[in-house]
Parts: sequence; structure tokens; C-alpha cells
Amino acid sequence: SFTEPYFLDRNVSAGFDLFRIVRDLQDESSYDENITGLSLRSGFQLSENLRQSVRYTLRQDEIDNVPDTASRFIKELKGSSIASIVGTTISYDRRDSRTEPTDGYFISLSADLAGVGGDRHFLKPKLTGSYYYPIALPWVLSVRGEVGHILNFDDEVRLTDRFFLGGDNCRGFRNSGVGPRDTTTRDALGGNTYYAAATELTFPLGLPQEFGLTGRVFGDACSLWDSDSKGAEVADENSIRFATGVGLSWKSPLGPIRLDVAVP
Repeated sequence: SFTEPYFLDRNVSAGFDLFRIVRDLQDESSYDENITGLSLRSGFQLSENLRQSVRYTLRQDEIDNVPDTASRFIKELKGSSIASIVGTTISYDRRDSRTEPTDGYFISLSADLAGVGGDRHFLKPKLTGSYYYPIALPWVLSVRGEVGHILNFDDEVRLTDRFFLGGDNCRGFRNSGVGPRDTTTRDALGGNTYYAAATELTFPLGLPQEFGLTGRVFGDACSLWDSDSKGAEVADENSIRFATGVGLSWKSPLGPIRLDVAVP
């Protein structure tokens, strides 16, 4: 990755990303995912708090190493395809800090359109937001939420383009543990519509500030549904999932480290 924050001596950022991503998803969905691609991006201020970015991504996604015991829906999508995607994000930021906010709010709307070449055709909008309220510093209450949907222009949204929930984006559930799945193989199939929300209270632990340790309690709620994989063996419901837990944050010399323990 490379970013020039003041491209041509203007208040415009420009950069590119070259990537090769290999994921072992055998435990979640009985396949391996390989993604290779290039992204070009630029960002600029529309006002003091309003910013927009634009991007273009060309990527090849491959579903590989699918065992005979995998879901028939995953076997049908085995192979590679190319996506040519243009996208934009508009964000409004009134937080007092981007890295450690204690007051204010943040709203972001993004959309990716695939179909300017390539094999896939879809529109993928996503809305995220967060609000921070200082109860009595350093006690901070925060509320975060996001919603997303895929509008498909093909017969089926490819597995690598669908949403998956669980893990970091819905604590208390394993990776891809929320949403449509094949009930005979337990393979997660992903969905086209989702929402996720979290409420969190951050508080000090009574230790010296130099230790960089803070605690939190939280509650997460999420749901994922509307998969293009249809069949009698597919469980696809939009029921809400809840989890509560506690966590610890550490500003370590190597960067921030988070540890969360949650119970659904």
C-alpha cells in the first residue's frame, strides 16, 4: 500500500493497494478463499467535517479446496471470477478524536458497484454510525451500528461478495456463526442483508495511566439473512442474536490490543 496525503500539493490524498489474501475457511464454510487484486483510491474534504473518498478495485476471487463433504451450494460456486468495482464513501465526523473518541459522533455511507467489466454485477451499499458520550471521564458510553444490503443484478450473489457475521463484528459468536447455513453440513452460506449494533461502557481499572489498560462491558445485537442459496436444507431467518460480555484494552508498545469475552 502507498498513500500520498497531499497529491499535487493539494488537500487530496491518493494511493493504491496491491493485495493477495489467503483465507482458510474450512471450519466455517468448508472452502479456502484466495483474493488477488489492485485498488486505486483518492480522498478529499468537502467541508471541515465532511469527507468523500472514491476508489476502483479489480480483483480475482477464487473458491478452492472444497471437500466432498461441503454444502452443495459451495460446490456449485467453486472456481474463480473477476470483479471490477467502483465505489465511494461519504463520512461526517464530529468526534473529538479518531483513535480514542470520548465525545461526538461519526456517520459513514458507502456504496460499491460491480459491473464495469468483470464477471459479477451488484450494488453494495452500507451505512455505519457511532455516538460517544462522556458520562464522567474517563467513563465513556458509546453506541455503534451498521446496516448493509446487496442488490444483485445476476442470478446469484457470489459467496465471496456476501456478508458474514460473527467474531469481531458480532462478539459472542464464532466467525460466520450468525446467518444462513446448510443444516446438513453446518456450512455458513452468508447473506445479502444484515445489521449489527453494539452498546459499550468504557471505564478505568484504577491502575496508573502509564499502564494503558482500560476495561469495558458491552452488549451486541445482530442479524443476517436473505441468502441466494435456496433449498429445504437452508436455515435462513432474520431473527436477532444477542450477546453480552466484558473486555480489556491495552495500549501496548506494539499497538492497541483488545480482548473480549462474551456470552450469547
